[in-house]
Amino acid sequence: MTNIREKNKKKIYPNLSINIRGGGSSETKIHSASSLVEFHNGPFWQSTLIFTAANALGWVISLLTGSHVHLDLIGTGAFAVAGLPSLVGVNSVSDVMSSRIPLSGAMMTLWGTKLAGFLFFRALKTGHDVRLDDVLSTFSGTTSFWIVSLLWGLLCSLPHTLGTTSSLSFGITADTPITTKLGIVLYAVGIAFETLADLQKWNFKQSNPKGFCNVGVWSLSQHPNWFGNLLLWSGIFLINAPVLVKTLPLSSSFLQRIWGSKRLLLALLSPLFLWTLFSGQANGSITPALELANKKYGNDPKYQQYISEVPLIFPNPLKWFDSKS
Repeated sequence: MTNIREKNKKKIYPNLSINIRGGGSSETKIHSASSLVEFHNGPFWQSTLIFTAANALGWVISLLTGSHVHLDLIGTGAFAVAGLPSLVGVNSVSDVMSSRIPLSGAMMTLWGTKLAGFLFFRALKTGHDVRLDDVLSTFSGTTSFWIVSLLWGLLCSLPHTLGTTSSLSFGITADTPITTKLGIVLYAVGIAFETLADLQKWNFKQSNPKGFCNVGVWSLSQHPNWFGNLLLWSGIFLINAPVLVKTLPLSSSFLQRIWGSKRLLLALLSPLFLWTLFSGQANGSITPALELANKKYGNDPKYQQYISEVPLIFPNPLKWFDSKS
């Protein structure tokens, strides 16, 4: 496995070399990892092509059928497909953990597969999303929907897709950057939180189809699934962040350093974009979800108390502990 990875690295980064010499003199020469960083944009454009092709397919299906069933299967499933090239040649979990790029790709593929599968299952049960009826009823609306879906995919995936352009990699060891370790923790907590939120709401709706969900993690946040999503993508960002800054001489100017950090700054757009998107949806400034919820539950005093006391996205864990005491 190591030989395969090194051969691929030499093909993509022909100028990359690490020279280690041993022998009777115990002379060891190891170039600083940061000085060896090179960037190759091929993997980024490959991911961009995958997202573009997937959303173009979804657009055509929407125009031809008017169906809602395929929306999340294709829009979210594109993340899973875009992460697969990073896993080529990976045969085990230890292979994933031995290098940053396969780890990042596995995280994106796992999340995309999990969420696309759940949303597709839900779509098969419900048939359509009433929130999108007006948007998808016209050519312009359908086109706008899939353009936004494409932009969401491209922006959201930036921490991984830009991370694949860097030659610097490392396994999960004691010397792994603290940001990467923190990123792994955030991803694990985030995907668990999102999954639990989706499962709890689904189970609640099976027995209370006309009620609003306020149980479990939904008692801590009005949108705990979005909170989990923010956490996991922030985690993927932190995992890749250490390799996204170009090493420059100490004499470099401020503008040169900013330019050398452009990949890091672009990757930061992912969590910032998600926060803007989720907060806009939650407060009703982007989609009519809030208006629809108020029409459906607005006359329920418990719902009015819920939206006045429970945070929109970031949970209030003290409320959960209070309910347990």
